[in-house]
Amino acid sequence: MQTQRKELNYEGQNIYVGLDIHLKSWNTSIYTDSLHHKTFNGPPQPEALLEYLICNFPNGNYFSAYEAGFCGLWAHYKLEELGIHNIVINPADVPTTQKEQMHKSDPVDSKKIGRYLLANKLKGIYIPQVETLENQSLIRVRSTISGI
Repeated sequence: MQTQRKELNYEGQNIYVGLDIHLKSWNTSIYTDSLHHKTFNGPPQPEALLEYLICNFPNGNYFSAYEAGFCGLWAHYKLEELGIHNIVINPADVPTTQKEQMHKSDPVDSKKIGRYLLANKLKGIYIPQVETLENQSLIRVRSTISGI
């Protein structure tokens, strides 16, 4: 007699996460290869996102994307550190329909990013390594102090 498995296992499956990030909250849309799972507003914490993904999609391959903006690259570095493969995209490179332009909102943006990530139609921008950014900052401070 066969028994039914009750535990979730997404091993080998890709989970796509479209993010519209802001300082106080993130709009998140989650897609699998076959369906749109959910769109929700959550805290701006990569750890909370990873916890949600592990709880609902254990052992999956996690991919995410968000638009470059004022929030910087800290989220990218943290998502990568947590094992979520992330890309930062140029907002002008995301195809937008006229309907999406007229009804622009954060959930609509996160769904759009998630859909295009799933379809492999997004290209990430260049992201320098943290060490490079720190060296640039050091050089700027030195030139400010020395008056060069």
